[in-house]
Amino acid sequence: MTTSTHQLLEIHLEEIGQHSWLRGLLNLLGGGFGSAQFRFVARPPGPDHGPADHVLGATFPIMRMQDLDDRQRPNAWIETAEERLEELDRQLVGDGWERHPGTGDHWWSRTYTRRTVSASMGSG
Repeated sequence: MTTSTHQLLEIHLEEIGQHSWLRGLLNLLGGGFGSAQFRFVARPPGPDHGPADHVLGATFPIMRMQDLDDRQRPNAWIETAEERLEELDRQLVGDGWERHPGTGDHWWSRTYTRRTVSASMGSG
């Protein structure tokens, strides 16, 4: 007997060092002119997951007071952020994830699913 389940990933934006005070301090000190390093992260929804469940995108700078939801030009580093999101999208699709149409609260709030099939041995 085989069973099929669906895995779900959501794209989130996170500041590098958000989970580590040391990395956060280094990001703060290393960021020039009030900028910080961010990245897009694909992870399962909810709190019950760990770093091994995350797919990390490449980092990019953002001005700390920048509204990344404002996609009007000129907006510092918005083009780089869009490129990084598309890179992560290509990686996920290449790994067998299917992107769902539409977004959530932000233009980067994409969701992906992947079907997994597992064979279970039945009693015979």
